[in-house]
Amino acid sequence: MGFLFYKIMDYSEQLKSPKWQKKRLEIMQRDKFTCQLCGDKETTLNVHHINYINNKKCWEYKDKELITLCEHCHKEVELLKKDYKTNIENISIYKSTEWENNLRIMFISSNFLRIKVYNSIDKLIVSLDFIDIVELKTINNIITKTLVCSK
Repeated sequence: MGFLFYKIMDYSEQLKSPKWQKKRLEIMQRDKFTCQLCGDKETTLNVHHINYINNKKCWEYKDKELITLCEHCHKEVELLKKDYKTNIENISIYKSTEWENNLRIMFISSNFLRIKVYNSIDKLIVSLDFIDIVELKTINNIITKTLVCSK
């Protein structure tokens, strides 16, 4: 009587699997190759698992458990999950790359506001978190007025 031994795939090996590549492409096509948080169509895209389930292969998730994000938003979502245990459903992101010297500015909101500025080589220059509700309302009003004026 023989035994079959299966090698357990680690996450990085799963991402190389044709099964994941097919699932990833299906999700990106569903999302029209657009970041579902900031609307970016130019930056490298990733498919994000909204939640991870132990012992589940990356391609075994239902479509509704996966979302297309640009690499910038994906990075921010992962940081927010780690820092604040924030769910993606509670995150909004506005990203601008139309600034002098190719700066990227991201406004990230959840139950707080995070403003991040990156330089042209993707190095973080400034990161500010506003958690106080009075600060948040004031900053929100400034951003809203700025976005209305820039249209």
